[in-house]
Amino acid sequence: LNQSRRGFEFNMPWGNATATVRWNRLLSDKLFMNALAVFNNYDFEVSGGQTQFRFKLQSGIRDWGGKIGFQYYPNTRHNIRFGADYTYHRFTPNIAQAFSGEDEFTIEPQRRYAGEAGAYILDDWTINERWSINFGLRLSMFSQFSPVQQSYYGIEPRLSGKCSLSPTSSLKFGATLGNQYIHLVSNSATTLPTDLWVPSSDLVRPQIGAQYAVGYFRNFMDNMLETSVEVYYKDLRNQLDYSESFTQTPDTDVQEQFIRGTGRAYGVELLVRKNKGKLTGWVAYTYGRSIRIFDEIQGTTFPSRFDKPHDLAIVANYDLTKRLNFGATFVFGSGTPYTPIRSIYFIGLSPVTEYGNRNSARLPAYHRLDLSVSYELNKEPKAFSSTIVFSVYNAYNRRNVFFTYTQPESDANTGAVSLKSYRVSLFPVIPSITWNFKFPPARKK
Repeated sequence: LNQSRRGFEFNMPWGNATATVRWNRLLSDKLFMNALAVFNNYDFEVSGGQTQFRFKLQSGIRDWGGKIGFQYYPNTRHNIRFGADYTYHRFTPNIAQAFSGEDEFTIEPQRRYAGEAGAYILDDWTINERWSINFGLRLSMFSQFSPVQQSYYGIEPRLSGKCSLSPTSSLKFGATLGNQYIHLVSNSATTLPTDLWVPSSDLVRPQIGAQYAVGYFRNFMDNMLETSVEVYYKDLRNQLDYSESFTQTPDTDVQEQFIRGTGRAYGVELLVRKNKGKLTGWVAYTYGRSIRIFDEIQGTTFPSRFDKPHDLAIVANYDLTKRLNFGATFVFGSGTPYTPIRSIYFIGLSPVTEYGNRNSARLPAYHRLDLSVSYELNKEPKAFSSTIVFSVYNAYNRRNVFFTYTQPESDANTGAVSLKSYRVSLFPVIPSITWNFKFPPARKK
């Protein structure tokens, strides 16, 4: 992204490479095994600059892991699942570089290494025609090996259930207690995507979350219409954020700049889905809040970076013929919260930035319309079937704001300096053509 008119340039190369090997085996008519080996490598980089100043941030996570799971069916009323998993993590914390003219400033923290393991057992129990429950327990462990050794252990019970009120309606509920040993920390002082993944350590305790949910589900018109309403509440402990005085320096561990607080999230989810007929699709709406509480932050209670009160999705598909289909998707979401700059002033020749309350401003709302037309080319079933799809992403060319940046501007006549904010969008209207091929499964001889 290059905005040469204002001397601003921004790049964000990132990627995720993954490899998976899976082995499934039927050990008996009642016992099934699934083994999995996984490698994952996530690299993130963001760089940019204005005129003489440039910056570059790099981070990443590399994982090697294995899982083994079993499903045991002792009878028609029980489906018992149990297994274990282990993942070896290598964390590359934020490597920060800044360039001002010929001067270079670099912060390169030590890599961190850790192991994460778990063992679980669950039972899907059909009590009778009306009642079914799922209950289980997971034991988890996380150990940081380097640069400082530290281990944590967790017990994670879970319970969910379903009560059939009638042939077309049911009530569902659930409660879960979980531990999260890898934290995503957001710097709300910027709208740039500079989130940092941090492992639990001697300075950072695991996050603990308790979630409760209850929902009512009902079908209408011979199951053609599916509807549901679900409410949820989450209680969050050991949440992380940057302190008010955060400044990253070469001789300071960024974990020493974190402060700990609590949080809560709650909301209601509504769904209407049409499953039959030429016109199918759904409308889904969520009203949800995500709040953080930190005694050491001005304002104490504030919305988290993930607080998006309104989230709407409308999806429609229309089969004009057996081979011709039209599709449309509309999404709307509240803007991401961020901490606004209130003023910038100078002490001597050094600029000082004064911020408003934490996450007290929002980016504009996000909304977008996608359209598609798909046509099945093969008239009769052959060795394979193929479909050509014409689609338009962001059909009305909505300039959704990805991030904002500020730039000081001076008046040559008066000498006055003002700070102006500029919005940056990434994806305009994008047409595309896709040709899909589908091969039938091999026939058993």
